[in-house]
Amino acid sequence: MKTMPLPNAFAETLRETLDEWPSTQKEIAKATGILASHLSEMKSGRRRCTPEYDLRLSRFFGMEEGFWMRLQLHYEMQRVRIELGHRIDMEVQPAA
Repeated sequence: MKTMPLPNAFAETLRETLDEWPSTQKEIAKATGILASHLSEMKSGRRRCTPEYDLRLSRFFGMEEGFWMRLQLHYEMQRVRIELGHRIDMEVQPAA
């Protein structure tokens, strides 16, 4: 059985936002202080969001601080749950 790749909400949302924004990616990179290559890697899912990137992107796009980090964390939690959840359930017994 072939598994479907897990969608990366952070990368997908960033890609959509960058693609729909009236400025070029190079202009956004300059305005945010994030290297254009890092923006490209983030929107393709090859680079994760960091707290610094979150603050820079949130300020530029007028979003609540933590928006981008929450998307990143949600993706990572889903990925780990899929990859290791069963093993962790077998290895770790609840304290209560």
